[in-house]
Amino acid sequence: MRQCHSFPMAALVAALMILSATTASASEPAASAGIRYLALVNRAHDSIDRLEVAEPGSGAFQEVALDKVRGGGDSSTVELRGNGCRYDVRFTFHTGQRMVYENVDVCRLQALRVQPPPREPLDLRQATTP
Repeated sequence: MRQCHSFPMAALVAALMILSATTASASEPAASAGIRYLALVNRAHDSIDRLEVAEPGSGAFQEVALDKVRGGGDSSTVELRGNGCRYDVRFTFHTGQRMVYENVDVCRLQALRVQPPPREPLDLRQATTP
């Protein structure tokens, strides 16, 4: 006579619930550490080679990891670490030209649309959404 051992379905469901709860609690510290994500859409003609952020008005820009974002509508999402929602965002284009968008609220924006830079070497702009 052959015995068949079956794992009770209730025990399997309980194990999966514990696993998902453990995974969720492991990701909570990252969310509470002030990590925000900002989608960039490059509507300029030139590639964005560098991205920096600073507290509004401070001028203390810090570089953010960014792969080159080609011009003409290419997009990328970057991770910002900080406790606040507002930043001054500085872009450096492939041509070396820089542009600053002041007081960008990364908590409210779905995406930041980067317009072509003006002819002046540094310009302060307001953020726009697509």
